[in-house]
Amino acid sequence: MGQRFWRLGSTGQCFGGLSFSRWGQFTAMALVTQAVLGPADVSVGQESSGPSAAPTLQTSPTVAVAEDPALWNLVNQSYGELDRAKLPDLASSRSNLEAQVERFERYLDSSPTQGPAWKNFLRWDTLRQELAQAEPNPETLNDLEKRFRQNYSGLEYSPFVGLREALSQYVQQSRVSRDPDTTMQILKNRLSKLSERMQLPDMRRDPKAMHDLGQVVTYMKQANQSPGLVSSVLSKFSQPNIRAIVSDDFLRKSFSRPVDQANPVNELILGTTILGQSVLCGRVSPVLLENPNQATIKLLMNADFASQNKGYNRGVVLNTTGRADVVACETLTLADAGLMSLGDTGVDAQLSTSIQSIEHKLKIVRKIAAKQASKKKPQADAIGEARMEHRIRTEFHQQLTDQLAEANSKLRQAMESPILGRLGVPKPQRGSWSHPDQLGLHWKVQSGTQLASDAPCPFPADECGLTLQIHETVVGNLLDPVLAGRILRSEEIDGYVAQFGEMAKGIPRKEEDGPWAITLNSFRPVETVFDDNLIKFRVSTSRLEREDQALPNTATVEAAYRLVQTDGTVQLVRQGELNVEFAGKVQQGTRGVVLRTFLKSKFEQLFRQELFDTPVRWSDRLPEQFKDLQLCAVGIDDGWLQLQIR
Repeated sequence: MGQRFWRLGSTGQCFGGLSFSRWGQFTAMALVTQAVLGPADVSVGQESSGPSAAPTLQTSPTVAVAEDPALWNLVNQSYGELDRAKLPDLASSRSNLEAQVERFERYLDSSPTQGPAWKNFLRWDTLRQELAQAEPNPETLNDLEKRFRQNYSGLEYSPFVGLREALSQYVQQSRVSRDPDTTMQILKNRLSKLSERMQLPDMRRDPKAMHDLGQVVTYMKQANQSPGLVSSVLSKFSQPNIRAIVSDDFLRKSFSRPVDQANPVNELILGTTILGQSVLCGRVSPVLLENPNQATIKLLMNADFASQNKGYNRGVVLNTTGRADVVACETLTLADAGLMSLGDTGVDAQLSTSIQSIEHKLKIVRKIAAKQASKKKPQADAIGEARMEHRIRTEFHQQLTDQLAEANSKLRQAMESPILGRLGVPKPQRGSWSHPDQLGLHWKVQSGTQLASDAPCPFPADECGLTLQIHETVVGNLLDPVLAGRILRSEEIDGYVAQFGEMAKGIPRKEEDGPWAITLNSFRPVETVFDDNLIKFRVSTSRLEREDQALPNTATVEAAYRLVQTDGTVQLVRQGELNVEFAGKVQQGTRGVVLRTFLKSKFEQLFRQELFDTPVRWSDRLPEQFKDLQLCAVGIDDGWLQLQIR
């Protein structure tokens, strides 16, 4: 698909009330709490199979050449290497789960007041009853595991996390190991379907094809099959999916700071006590250094030093002035803990002093003093220069260290929110680089068998501003651990609002609907597509329950939005109607109309005509020095959303 890149007018528009970090936070939080997005599919344990459902891989010479022949060959090779003997040992996984349950129960029982409340919240009796069965139902256990992924304080503690992970592992392994023959057949079906898709042109831009690829990799990993295929795909689709690129021009304009510092002078040099006042005026600016592995910046201060002093020595008073050109620098690098100083503070100053007058009541004394001062002046200047450099070096480093400590503290508070731990969302992996023209930060939102980007953003970065690039895999990868297989129940909607606030009021609860439950797909229930200047949200569900009816039909809910800006605000405006599609025979007839109407009413409030309650103005939430930033251009295509800001 051809790339499209559209540019906004230069009339003062800007991107609205979300900074880059808040844009990502808003997207994730809103979608987590309001319910979901993504294409329909079913889990290994749900998919039907049979002898007639196993097509043979077509490898004849007349077949079209795959876009990635090496990967295609691995898919075909994996088809013939499936081995049920390699399936996970479910007994070992269950033993680990039961040990975690016993350990966790002892932990809860140690608190007579909080323990019973947690057991009630986590539906402990239901978990115990299910584990008492010879073959626990993995879907029931998955529903209970989602109780451990909510925004309540305590769920990030290690006892909760340990049991949550044991439940998750058992559910995954149970789905592939409880019926080996069915699992093998399903994997063959999946590999065959993927092999066919890989022969179509530009597979990587086909959302359904990429969905299938990610699903095959996940199932193969869970089933301990074809590690070569799994490794190859994850290696290919493992590039950072969030990037921020800052030009050196933008960095200098945004972070250069003036220096205007007055200090008293009190020195003893060669027996002369010098008292006075000095002023250091100049500017500190960041300078980018070449480092492909870690962003590195030199803070460079260019300043003028001036002083006016009186020197006292045995009744003689010397009125002097001093001046110097001062250059100070120190190197910073972006490490895992934040911005760190390398401690290589350097200062260079060329001090020049002048004796303006000498005071003493006797002329002869003034003449002798003038000769002595002239003789000792080079030595005195050298001593003064060295002391001045030492003082500036110490103050420069100390002030920088204090500022870095404060900045890193604020950064940790913003980035290390306990909500990720409570929801079980792994922290993004961060990296950086720099060269004299640009500084780059990148994050990889990816864990387990999730796919990230396979190529950098195709749009050129702004040479004079800030460029933000977000890949379409980010939202799905963030929400997948929280929403995969989750059951949204009408009686729990108020709980989501209590945890996440007003933004969680996505799917309304209406009395006339009666009790209902929507089960989200167990694989990739949320997906976004960035293409053709549109942002598309997709929700996939695998089951709908309404009062006494159970409808185990997959459904896809899709909404497409266009980014519209007006007078310095931004809004996402829906294009066309909300689309709801069912799989299978339910698609047609009265039943299909009723179901589609019901689902559409549930998601219509989430995917409103205008996604934000009010247009968002980001300048209202920025620090004062960034109030003038404007959104200059937007690109949405080829899986990427790019924002250029100046």
